[in-house]
Amino acid sequence: MNKIEQNLLIYKKYTDLYYYAYHLLEKYPKNERFALTSDIKNSMNSSLKLILYAQKVFEVKDKLNYLNLLDAELMYQRFMIRISYDKKYISQNNYRTWSYKISEIGKMLGGWIKSCQKK
Repeated sequence: MNKIEQNLLIYKKYTDLYYYAYHLLEKYPKNERFALTSDIKNSMNSSLKLILYAQKVFEVKDKLNYLNLLDAELMYQRFMIRISYDKKYISQNNYRTWSYKISEIGKMLGGWIKSCQKK
């Protein structure tokens, strides 16, 4: 386990989500490879960057800005996986698992935001 994973559990959870999602995105139809899957991948990449930026910033105001942007990205990802489920690109079980992983990260993020607001 590297230093980032030891210091930041949300990073570990998000990388687990990342690998899970990439595995599912490979199974989407070819006509969605440059549309929906691309949007999801871009959002996931942005989210991972925001986690790393938030960890590195020392100013609470800047940290909260990154965390709020991350929260917005997670909401966007929830919307995109809902579309994936509605279009039957993923099964109900995949939808539940993916949603659960995102909500778990969202709860951790909420705790991180609250701890920053107390400072």
